[in-house]
Amino acid sequence: MPGVAADPLKRLMASRRPVIVAGIGALRARATAPLVRLAEAAGVPVVVSPMAKGLMPEDHPYFASVLDMACNEVVWEFLGGADLILCVGFDAVELIKSWSPKAPVIHIDWTANADQVYPAEVEVVGNPATVLAALADGWRGEPRWREGEVADHRATLSKAYYEGRVDGALNPTDVIDLVRAATPANARATADVGSHKLLVGQGWRTAVPGGVLMTNGLSSMGFALPGAITAALVEPERPCVCFTGDGGLAMVQSELALGAELKTAPLVVVFCDDSLNRIELKQMRRQYPAEGTRMMPVDVAKAAEAMNCHAHSVDSRATLERALAAAAAERTGRR
Repeated sequence: MPGVAADPLKRLMASRRPVIVAGIGALRARATAPLVRLAEAAGVPVVVSPMAKGLMPEDHPYFASVLDMACNEVVWEFLGGADLILCVGFDAVELIKSWSPKAPVIHIDWTANADQVYPAEVEVVGNPATVLAALADGWRGEPRWREGEVADHRATLSKAYYEGRVDGALNPTDVIDLVRAATPANARATADVGSHKLLVGQGWRTAVPGGVLMTNGLSSMGFALPGAITAALVEPERPCVCFTGDGGLAMVQSELALGAELKTAPLVVVFCDDSLNRIELKQMRRQYPAEGTRMMPVDVAKAAEAMNCHAHSVDSRATLERALAAAAAERTGRR
């Protein structure tokens, strides 16, 4: 593409509402510093893919949201208002739903946009960190978005995230919030496949790359527990939280015994609804009966205790807070 259209810096400087979508390729390039520098210089909000959580610190004013997780309609609407999208190290395999961006796309990654899941008018093949640094160095002009505009978007997203919350009940969002509040800022989280993953992907806050480990799309049930055990083995001094559902846990339940034997002690949070919920919801939307998606209720706490784990069953904010305090005391006492 000749002239201005083929120059990514000129395209960026000519735009009025650019947005960056950053993914796993940028995470692997350790591109946080140039990403933050470009976002601040050009005033560009950053949406990250689920596997790239923490690449853009989630307490930064230009962090916008996580793509294709909870409340994705709000995120898609936000992207729909962009007049230029920079896909930086974004692997479309992370998408749960198809995406047809309305704005022109600049593809920046280690490899060309060969799969064409999304169209790109301009492609820059190379190290995403190097390309971001060059764009930040070359930027001239006023910030394109005000910090307050990005904050307004995050507020809209937060309102949608907590919509439907029932007072007096232990809501899934309460679980994530209480666990986040009870763990250090550097705590790592792993998320299994299921409805809870969408909430963790949007609601768990991390300011460091690799602060959340999850698989792409909605694949690989059973990932979170062995992932948390491995993370705890690699960094034993860094607290780790495993979020999983009763369906995902059922596939790898014996790993609890392994974790106990290795004395890794990740905090395992199990959402129990006796269902393979994501599949059941699809059946409901098509007005099918719940076929093969209901599970026999299991006392997960007793099963965990049988495998030498400390376990608590909770059904309220108060019982969860007590369980988290007990887990923290047990961990501290072990050191």
